[in-house]
This record gives sequence, structure tokens and C-alpha cells, in this order.
Amino acid sequence: MLKKCTLSVAVVILALVASPGVATQSGTIVDEPVKPTIPSREDYPDAGQAFGMVWHNDSDGQSALLSLMVPETDNRLWTMRCEKLENGSVRIAHMIIATPREMVAEDQFGFTIRVDGDASIGILARMLPAQIEGEDLTMPQFYLPNNHALFPALARGNRAFVNLNGNRFSVHLKGSGDALVTFLRACR
Repeated sequence: MLKKCTLSVAVVILALVASPGVATQSGTIVDEPVKPTIPSREDYPDAGQAFGMVWHNDSDGQSALLSLMVPETDNRLWTMRCEKLENGSVRIAHMIIATPREMVAEDQFGFTIRVDGDASIGILARMLPAQIEGEDLTMPQFYLPNNHALFPALARGNRAFVNLNGNRFSVHLKGSGDALVTFLRACR
């Protein structure tokens, strides 16, 4: 019996010694970084392309506003507004005109934005009231500091992939770089 036990322990030790590195749950070796894949446009359809949406900076010295919108209309998908706080700091208020699944007023939830093949950026949002074209609606809204990692990613990227609690879509970033730089300069 002792011989059987010793043989079993020896087999287990041999298996551990002979294994080709430390593996994670996904079966990759720990020392090898895992590069995220670019989501497909099939899974993340373009939300603004059919409407001809563009990135538009509307900063006038008094206020700063950046939108992904249809030119010469009020049709907007994503708006960013500069808010200067009493303590002198600045934050950017965002609203995305989209309906996450199973969300109601005041719900707080996390969602992700991935720019091109970079790692996803996690954001905490809340479903808050908004008046859109005269209707009282509830839309995802969130605040970020003006030095958040999302801004340079959006400025240099080609496409942003958004997953709002299962509502997946993408937006082009053509023209976002200049518009974002101008907006952030006005938002200091």
C-alpha cells in the first residue's frame, strides 16, 4: 500500500515538473500577454453611419460641447459637456442616446468602451432623466475627469465599440481627434 501511494505521488510530481509552464484558466502561459481582439462590426453594428453622423465641437468660449451628431440637426448619439466645479476642477458630463437592456431610471451600471484593439475601458454610469426632442426620457449618463484615458483613446482611434449592458454598437472616430483636442482645450 505504501508502495502504491509513493508511486502515485511520484506520478503527480512528475506531471507537475513536466508541465510546460504555469497556465491560467484560459490555458495561456502567464508570461505571455493576451492581446484583446477587435470586436466585429457584425456584433457591434455602426450606430451613426446610416445617418451620416460626424464629431462636432461646439465650444464658444462660454461653454464647451462635443457631439457625435447629424450635421445641421438635433440628432445626437453621444454628447460631452464641460462642467467646471466650485473647487476649480473640471469634469466632462457624457450622455449616450441609447437604451441599455433591462435598465430603469436611477439604475447604476458598469459598461465598456473598447477603442480599436486596445483593452476595454470600464465606466460607471447611471440612468438619468433627459429631455430629448421635447420628450422626457431616461438615458445613460456618466462623468469623467478631463484627463481620463478615454479621451486620448478616442482622439487617436478609428472605431469605438460600446457595450451598454448588452446593447452593443460601434461608432466611427473619423474627425474625433481634432474635435476632442479643441473641446478639451476649451474645457479647462
